[in-house]
Amino acid sequence: MKDVGSGLKEDRRNFQKLLSMVINKEVSKVIIAYPDRLARFGFKTLESFFKSYGMEIVINHEEKSLQEELVEDLITIISHFAGKLYGIRSYKYKKVIEGAKKLIQDC
Repeated sequence: MKDVGSGLKEDRRNFQKLLSMVINKEVSKVIIAYPDRLARFGFKTLESFFKSYGMEIVINHEEKSLQEELVEDLITIISHFAGKLYGIRSYKYKKVIEGAKKLIQDC
């Protein structure tokens, strides 16, 4: 399954479908690249929910440093709110995101 959208959005079509599949015990394991691809925040809660239905989440990636995770979270939050403010396709949105990435990388 694949969703194109922010891990901040809970109404992603395939995310909702996955939850239904877990509740109906149609899956036994979900393999993801990174926890934030499934849910940006609340991953531990989601993991406990899945476990209560006997399902396992397997994370298939190399560990990131705490700093790398925080930088990615910050960029995601800025992207989310800039998209709401300016519209995802606007020039201002792209400029805000590029500026945020540059600022964070320079630190």
